[in-house]
Amino acid sequence: PAVPAAPPAPAEAAAPADAAKFETAARNLMNCIKELNDALQGVKDTATADAAAPKVKELVAKMDAVSAENEKLGEPTPEIQAQVEKAVGAEFEQAMKALGETMRPIAMNGFYDSEALMQAIAPVLRMN
Repeated sequence: PAVPAAPPAPAEAAAPADAAKFETAARNLMNCIKELNDALQGVKDTATADAAAPKVKELVAKMDAVSAENEKLGEPTPEIQAQVEKAVGAEFEQAMKALGETMRPIAMNGFYDSEALMQAIAPVLRMN
């Protein structure tokens, strides 16, 4: 008689390396957000907005590349998601809050009439 197939192995807990990959991905994106915030810190008028635009454009492209790499990881398991949130969640949230606080007066002032800055930052504004 035929031997019955072995039952499927139970799903193993996520390997620490997998969690580390997701944590690294989150940190990479967070670092891009921090760099973008730094680049926008000195924007107070049209001249400084125009001057910041090339760096902002470079950082937005970097964020897009990091995000694309992160998407290749797929969806984390709930366990990995919890590990990543515990490891970097508060710091990531603070980075996002800081960027929002930096962006608010720039946006409220119409990007200081800097078409270059508006174009450079537009992809980030569409992410939200």
